[in-house]
Amino acid sequence: MLGLFETILGIVALLSLGVLLRRLHVLGEEFCKKLLSLSINLLLPIIVFCSFATVKIRLEDYLLPAIGLMLNLLLLAVAFLSSGGLNMDRGRRGAFLLGCSTLNIGIIGLPFIELFFNAEGVTTASLLDIGNSIYVFSIAFLVASRFNPSRIERSFRNSVKGLLTQPYILSIIFGLAANLYGVRLPESARVLASIASFTNIVVMLIAVGAFIRLPSRSLVRQILVATIIKIPVGGFVGLTLASLFSLTPQASVVTVMVALLPPAFMTIVHASTENLDLEFATILLGFTLTVGIPLITLYGLILSF
Repeated sequence: MLGLFETILGIVALLSLGVLLRRLHVLGEEFCKKLLSLSINLLLPIIVFCSFATVKIRLEDYLLPAIGLMLNLLLLAVAFLSSGGLNMDRGRRGAFLLGCSTLNIGIIGLPFIELFFNAEGVTTASLLDIGNSIYVFSIAFLVASRFNPSRIERSFRNSVKGLLTQPYILSIIFGLAANLYGVRLPESARVLASIASFTNIVVMLIAVGAFIRLPSRSLVRQILVATIIKIPVGGFVGLTLASLFSLTPQASVVTVMVALLPPAFMTIVHASTENLDLEFATILLGFTLTVGIPLITLYGLILSF
């Protein structure tokens, strides 16, 4: 169980470091945006390319990625319907939708699932993450683009064009092409991907910590509604999909655990690049991390037995 405490301690330490560096005026908002730019333009493309180039998807495994994507889309629908009565401007509503519908499987979810379940549980979560990644790197970008306050008249065609020119989307395309043609990556590429993944985790957590603020009174209701959608509603949607598709008991448990996860860090990347309400996105992410990690830990401890 030492690994559990090391994982939690590492997350808390990096978030706290971000908060401390901001309070000491070492990190400012503009520098943190540059960190996010480093992630989206360099680190993520390396990670995504290597992941899609090496992942092995059998025909019979199609169901779990589809369930992962359906989980995102259902949460997006619930968030969209709920956001209508919350009196939010376009930028905040876009951040609200992304925060409610994305799942932080790779950075937050997999370390916990690896601690509580066997390799089959990690495989299940990784396959669910394929659908989640498709959503986070494509549909979520389109959602953010449509709610960009400075691009109100941007056409769907231009949004798609902007999507297809994103470095991480190009890395998915090239990674799948390499996979399809059976290109074997050298060991140095795997090492580079591991370094990029670790660096990306550090960059993201420090940046999130630097952006975290306590919610003002005007944000409390919106943060609470988003948290309700993210956790209890997310868990219910995950359980419903697991039951509907008759997943195995362990796959059902992992699906529910995935559905309870905080928003993906790409939420703040999209919020930054598309001029959404970055403050709201980071407050929501920080709050759901604070609430979600103890809940995931308790859930994993109970159900892993």
